[in-house]
Amino acid sequence: MNLLESDEILKGNDKITSFVLVNPDRVDDDDVDIFVVKSPGPPPFTRYNETKASSLEEPAETSQDANSGSKPSATIRSMTQLCDTCYNALNYFGYHADLHKTKGEEAMEGLPAACLLHNGAKTLQDGEDGRCHLCVFLMANLRVKRLAMESIDESNIEMCWQSGPAPKRLHFALTHRGHPRAAKNYWNILKLQIWPFSEFDKALFGMTEGKGMERHPTTESEQTRDNALEWLKRCQTNEDGKHNQCNNTASRDWLPTRLLDVKSAIETSMVKLVTPLDTPRDFEQEREYITLSHCWGKWGASQLPVLTTGNIAERLREGVSISLLPKTFADAIKAASWFKVRWLWIDSLCILQDSKEDWQRESIMMYDVYKNALLNISADDSPDGRFGCFRNRDPLAVLPMNISFNGQESWKCWLTPDTHAVFDSITKSSLAKRGWVFQERQLSRRVLHFTSHELMWECCAEAPYFASETFPGGTPFKSVFNGNPKFQTRTKLNVAPDTSPELHKAWNTIYKEYSGKIFSHVQDRLVALSGLAQEFEVALPDDTYLAGIWRSTLPQSLLWQSSGDSSPVGSTGSYLAPTWSWLSISGPVSPSALDYSGGTYSLVDIVDATTTPVFPAKPTASLKDASITMRCFMRPVEVRPDYEKKPWYMLAMGGGKTHKLSIKEEDGTEAFCVSNFHSDAFDFSFDIEWDQDMENGPDVVAGYFVPLIMRKPTEYESLCIRGLLVEPVGDGPKATYKRIGLLTVYGSHCQRVKYMATHSDKDEAEQKWDHLLKCLRATHESSEKLKDDKEEDSSECESSAEKEDSEERVLTEKLESLKVGESDEDRAQIDLGSIDTTERLYALDGVVDSELQSMFEKLSLKEIKLI
Repeated sequence: MNLLESDEILKGNDKITSFVLVNPDRVDDDDVDIFVVKSPGPPPFTRYNETKASSLEEPAETSQDANSGSKPSATIRSMTQLCDTCYNALNYFGYHADLHKTKGEEAMEGLPAACLLHNGAKTLQDGEDGRCHLCVFLMANLRVKRLAMESIDESNIEMCWQSGPAPKRLHFALTHRGHPRAAKNYWNILKLQIWPFSEFDKALFGMTEGKGMERHPTTESEQTRDNALEWLKRCQTNEDGKHNQCNNTASRDWLPTRLLDVKSAIETSMVKLVTPLDTPRDFEQEREYITLSHCWGKWGASQLPVLTTGNIAERLREGVSISLLPKTFADAIKAASWFKVRWLWIDSLCILQDSKEDWQRESIMMYDVYKNALLNISADDSPDGRFGCFRNRDPLAVLPMNISFNGQESWKCWLTPDTHAVFDSITKSSLAKRGWVFQERQLSRRVLHFTSHELMWECCAEAPYFASETFPGGTPFKSVFNGNPKFQTRTKLNVAPDTSPELHKAWNTIYKEYSGKIFSHVQDRLVALSGLAQEFEVALPDDTYLAGIWRSTLPQSLLWQSSGDSSPVGSTGSYLAPTWSWLSISGPVSPSALDYSGGTYSLVDIVDATTTPVFPAKPTASLKDASITMRCFMRPVEVRPDYEKKPWYMLAMGGGKTHKLSIKEEDGTEAFCVSNFHSDAFDFSFDIEWDQDMENGPDVVAGYFVPLIMRKPTEYESLCIRGLLVEPVGDGPKATYKRIGLLTVYGSHCQRVKYMATHSDKDEAEQKWDHLLKCLRATHESSEKLKDDKEEDSSECESSAEKEDSEERVLTEKLESLKVGESDEDRAQIDLGSIDTTERLYALDGVVDSELQSMFEKLSLKEIKLI
């Protein structure tokens, strides 16, 4: 690779006054076009542009006349300070972009689109201390990710970008100096979005006529408060007509059982508990209330000043001093007072924590509590109540950088953290990991997030439903919250029946995210999702909610998959969920993709699906019992996992792991053993803590394979049968089973599952299988492959027929009449939707009739109960 020397860089563009040198020993041609650039040493920390951070005035030109022969003293201009390290890096970026624009792609050969920014932690921390704007961005991002500075000190921070005339982002990556520089030693920690002046004006960042672009060093400031009030006002006035759902007042007469008096707390410093039923006059004029989402943490589990049967009388009569409340609660009271709202709801202060009956009654009303609140205050950055809502911060962390390059009018732009960096402060916060909070955020009409360095707003409007102190007027990002915003923004609740697939897909997205959340009490998993289930029940009036899945999507919804970090919930002392529900698993799960293309078909008849709720009026909450009764096929199987470590290159090519599937006869003897070395025979997962990279686990998992769905073969995919691994439970009058995992079988191996050979002689049985599989090839190979093999198969069958004796000739002629040809292609196009579900398993075959029953036996139907 050709690299530019320092004098060549200077000759290439006379605007360059500083540059970085590439160390050829560190360049890796295989490293995805991102190259390490070596700095000549720690740069001096002396030069700054002294423009104040609160000003939007552009600094005066510092370059000299290009015709004077002298190089300009600066090529980059910024509205805020930059340390020399960041100044030099941005200089190089500007040179790189200008060279590409003026001289084209050929001039870029050998010129890296990357440079070393900070070599360790010292210059980065020095830059932040000196209020270098770029260093502040980096440090704020590292704090969100909670990276220890010791790790940063052992690393390099690189800046890179996509080579081209108009890059859209600057990338900042972390690489460990103790390891070879390669793609695996590369962590993209931050991306800055580039907003060109030509497309985005000052209003994007909240600056209007007579209003400067100022940011304050605390989120408790009047400006922060004014932003929050403006966001609520914009939502309530609904001038663009997109906030109808936020302002739905259908149930606004509803009030929680107990509330806290904010007005009294501000006036007297005592927080009184009030019950609307007992003091209705207090709520005649002031009915709006605000809720709080907070993390209890280990400290809160034992130290939080909760409401109990012993202190409720005192809380109602006198209240509790604000000074005795944790900082998060006190801050929430102040934030609620911003909106002139009198009432506040906090779970630990409004629900009796030592009364099981009160908790059960109140917990199933969470749907109403959060749905009917004016807004929800979310203490995202607080791992427990001691840390509060408000934060001190460097105002530069929420102020856009304003840079331009002398002589390049088209290269005037703003720099801000991109969508992932902006939302990491919410999605990666301590609060975001909690199960209860997930529902609280989804159900709330509006959420005011108190993050590590700014306030953020979201509501369930169509758009814009997000704003922040960085983007007070709303962000132009196409995707927010990493593609997972409040579900109300993705779907409309008053939907027509033909849009139910979108709602079911939205539900799958929700429960995939919910499944990985943390609970202090695992038995809360159903009730903490109950409110969201109620919301979807309204949108799906003809459907039935069954312990986390929907009746209309059976049996596909039974095919969820647990991860290696998941395992069945242990004994909790009370019933939690059936084994066929993903709610029975502690840890992340992945929903089965719902296929509405018409190529996937059910193989079972659902006879009955019932749940017995603890509270009949709330069937989406806690359960006493649940079961599914179905008519299905079953085949005894054993899965033998392979735990041996394999080279990465074997695994990358789809081979290496020699998992084995043993298909058994009814009497337990092995009929076939299939190896999965090339990953084209079968897939499986267990509902236990198991991962294919673990060094140990179960040697054998034995049970029954219950085929649930079949995917027809296509031009690109073979026949596929997916189903459950189950094992028997108890000796009841009806065959009862529990789920223990998943099994998927592909191609010709599907026939090994569907049929049982009646020959005791294995060699003879294999010969018959060879004939049968040729005739059934249309069910497990693509149409294109069928056409290619047509002539070859015909000649093979004819040759075989000539060699058969008279007894075998009858079978051969039968097979010949069904050999691969036009009739097989017609058979592959059979409309399985018009065929009974329990007949579909064999509908594409049409081979094993009474004449062949003596050689091949079909699986028989059974009625079983899954619990």
